[in-house]
Amino acid sequence: MLTIPVSRRPLPTPTGFLGSVSALSQRSLPMLATSAACGFPSPAEDFFREDDRLDLNEKLIANPPATFLVQADCGGSMVDFGIHDGDLLIVDRSISPRPGHTVVVLWEGGFVCKKLYVRGNRIVLASSEGHTSIFVPEDVELDIWGVVRSSVHFHV
Repeated sequence: MLTIPVSRRPLPTPTGFLGSVSALSQRSLPMLATSAACGFPSPAEDFFREDDRLDLNEKLIANPPATFLVQADCGGSMVDFGIHDGDLLIVDRSISPRPGHTVVVLWEGGFVCKKLYVRGNRIVLASSEGHTSIFVPEDVELDIWGVVRSSVHFHV
């Protein structure tokens, strides 16, 4: 059984690193009382109720002391997995990485975001179709910094 390594070193401050979220602000925002239909909306729904509020920190961050933010700079290599350039990645270091997880890895002196797979005795850091995946040599110790718990995609 292949053991997937996890880094326990303190967080660095590389380019694109937005910082730890251990000191969270508490700010809730109004939340619609219904889902946004992607087909036809229901005209019978009430839109806002007085107590419908959402704190994004509570929704997106499960473990603040183990969570950091980083901006995606993937050149299109993660679009098949829903991550685009400029997206905000919310990375949780307390989640044990498993095959199928999207992870942030220290690789060749820089941070990369890839999909983690195991093929035989090799770890594969997969990219979108048309981009090169990383086949980690068996003699190389992989340094996984955390699992991408969620991402925020900016539309404008």
